[in-house]
Amino acid sequence: MKPRPSSKSPGIAPASRETTALRRWVTVAGVALIVLIIAADSYEAWQDYRRVVLDNEHIQVALSRALTEQTERLVQEVDVVLSDYAAWIVSTDGRSAGEQSMSARLNARIASLPFVSSAALVGADGRLRARTRDERGAERSLQGLDVFAIPAHASDDRVYIDKPQTASDGAQTFALSRRVDSADGTFAGVVLARVAFEYLAGFYAGVNVTPDTSIRLARDDGITLVEFPRSGRDHGISRAGEPQSSGWRPGNRQTDGSHPGDTRSNERINHPVVDGRERIEISQRVEGYPIVVEVSRSRSSVLQPWIQEERSSAARTLTLAVLAAILLIALRAALQRQEHTDQERHRLEQELAAIQRVDALGFLAASVAHDFNNVLTAIVGYAELTREMAEEPALLANVDRLLAATERARLLVRRVLTFDPRRSLVYRPTRIAPIIVEVSQQVRATLPASIDLNLDLLAPDAAILGDATEIHQVVMNLCSNAVHAMPLSGTLQIRLETLDVQEPRALALGRLIPGRWVCVSVIDSGIGLAEDQIGSIFEPFYTTRQPTHGTGIGLTVVRNVILRMNGALDVDSRLGLGTHMAVYWPSTDIAEVAMRQARLESGAGETIMVVDDERELVALTEELLASLSYEPVGFSDARAAIEALRHDPNRFDAVLTDERMQPLGGMEFAKLVREVAPRMPIILMTGHRDAGIDRLANDLGISEILDKPLRVHTLREVLARQLDKESQAHFI
Repeated sequence: MKPRPSSKSPGIAPASRETTALRRWVTVAGVALIVLIIAADSYEAWQDYRRVVLDNEHIQVALSRALTEQTERLVQEVDVVLSDYAAWIVSTDGRSAGEQSMSARLNARIASLPFVSSAALVGADGRLRARTRDERGAERSLQGLDVFAIPAHASDDRVYIDKPQTASDGAQTFALSRRVDSADGTFAGVVLARVAFEYLAGFYAGVNVTPDTSIRLARDDGITLVEFPRSGRDHGISRAGEPQSSGWRPGNRQTDGSHPGDTRSNERINHPVVDGRERIEISQRVEGYPIVVEVSRSRSSVLQPWIQEERSSAARTLTLAVLAAILLIALRAALQRQEHTDQERHRLEQELAAIQRVDALGFLAASVAHDFNNVLTAIVGYAELTREMAEEPALLANVDRLLAATERARLLVRRVLTFDPRRSLVYRPTRIAPIIVEVSQQVRATLPASIDLNLDLLAPDAAILGDATEIHQVVMNLCSNAVHAMPLSGTLQIRLETLDVQEPRALALGRLIPGRWVCVSVIDSGIGLAEDQIGSIFEPFYTTRQPTHGTGIGLTVVRNVILRMNGALDVDSRLGLGTHMAVYWPSTDIAEVAMRQARLESGAGETIMVVDDERELVALTEELLASLSYEPVGFSDARAAIEALRHDPNRFDAVLTDERMQPLGGMEFAKLVREVAPRMPIILMTGHRDAGIDRLANDLGISEILDKPLRVHTLREVLARQLDKESQAHFI
């Protein structure tokens, strides 16, 4: 189980919150910038689109007006020739002039009009009376043709424009005809002129300067007269293929002065779809004649330059947008890295503050423990001396109670020392079951009748590499917390088991690696913990109890001990459902560890130098050594001791010195001893042992380190072991 966040955790650092807000604003500003770039380019593209379309309409309008004016002059010239010729016929009454004379005059008038391919005078009976050289059909009657019939029956003298015709030689023309009346106003015939398609097509080709532009000359009923370039459609039918109608059909939009530069109402702008392609068409009616000039161009051709320009613009806009996006992503990444840096720095600052608090607490614990252990050393020493001399059972019982009290005090000091991360311990193979049994007995004695205690020793031979006192503290603290979590009633279960771990697992504290582990579980049916509390229970002075019911250091001790012993701890708790705490330690096979049991023997008069800056402790240690049959020589000043050693190095068999002394410390004293007697066993006594002391003691060749308060059996074992080594060395 991974640790959950604490409700008392400092949270996110202010700098991290500012960076998060800045990253949010940068994101909004970056997206807005990209949208603004795209919107600006889109708006500019729309404006360019309108400009291109309007500019094209201007060009087409100008072209249509020029063509309309030119067509108007052309038709007027033909109309004038036809009108003059008709008037001449009337003035001569048509009978005084012969056919040859009328044809000659007609040839002379038509010769000045290069766009007229031929002309003819048709009598009232539909027969040709005069014609130019190129006019065909003299042998047939024109009475049934529209070019003759419509003017013959017209009530006015307007010019009639016939459908286009194709001669046998492939030449295309369309005819303009005018009614000829006699002097008395009766119908006398029709004079007509045929306009050559090729001439007008060549003219339109000369003025068509824009690509994909078509020019069409049509009657007002939609029938095409001339078209350039040719579309392949048959002339003589309307452009949409609809039945021909009389009268001009207006387009989709009339300018009526709304079009720039337009002051005439006969101009139309259409957008027809021809062959699946939309075209922009300008229609202009020739003033006074039933003819319409149309100039059209496909919209795709009009928009082609705009499309090419917009492609380049879109590429530029896309490049800018991509650069803006890359910049935005880079800024976001930088801000995110900064945010992570701020969070990491904040976390490290919190960890440093916690480490500093633990260091301060450890320094205080070390200082108190040193002085307190000196006092305990005197109490324990004199109590053990008294016990050796006591004969009365009542006195022995009182001394045993005194030693039991000092043992609890010693354990209390060791519990305080667990707050010192520099504290050094020597771990030995230790069976867990006896410790759990001892804890269960102590807990059972204080349990109320409403709480049941169940003990399950599923692995009674399980052993770990550790310190029995610290293991006792861990189990006792967990049981104490479990009992306090059941104020009314419940069940407390202590279980010992072993398990094989196949894959690594992260727990609330530490992690398991593959291998065999010893698991001690403390399970209660109490009130449980909330998720936000689990992450804080190992913090110093954190507690869920009332201020008068606990200090909040028990689980901090548990954490320090477990981590020092390379263990792990898992927490599973729910409000109202109880708590399950499982402690894991690497398993050790105690049968494979060489457990040398030294036979405890007393001394044989060996001389032991005792050095301590407190005279009372020197005197006590001398008495303890004397009771063990050693010859003690005590010094309360390390300088005097080193002078005595220099004066007679062979007098002493071993040195027993305190670690904290004034004015010469135990390490400095040991260094001087090594200079005088390199093989002398040196035993160091200390009320507070840490890794620094162990390392320095090893460098100086100190034989062993004893923790205060000194016990007689511990002192006997150490001296016997060291003096036995020394005697073996001398024998060799």
